Amino acid sequence: MFELPDVMRMAQQMARHAAARQVVLSENVAHADTPGYQARDLPSFGATYNNGLSMRATRAGHLGFEDTGGIPAARIDTTAPARSPNGNTVSLEHQMMRAAETRQSHDMALSVYSSARGILRTALGN
Repeated sequence: MFELPDVMRMAQQMARHAAARQVVLSENVAHADTPGYQARDLPSFGATYNNGLSMRATRAGHLGFEDTGGIPAARIDTTAPARSPNGNTVSLEHQMMRAAETRQSHDMALSVYSSARGILRTALGN
């Protein structure tokens, strides 16, 4: 069976990570005025990418947790700025900067995937 080259698999995982991070950041923005809400974020892609060497759940409930496609769960952002008087740690400026970083990461993943696809097509003669 045909298997994706490693560079394409990595680019696909990077795009998934960027999409998941964008969801977390948008939730933070949505809760910017919620009293006591603590900003959350995902670990960087580099810290979580493991080249497929770790154990994976092959079906629901396998290994005691659900398969999330290799995307780690969001956790409390310890680098968030100081709390507002109502206990909220969301800074809209901080979230917008992270959203821009995430978009760049997603665009890079798509560019790598597209380039690898072009090289593969050329190699196959299509």
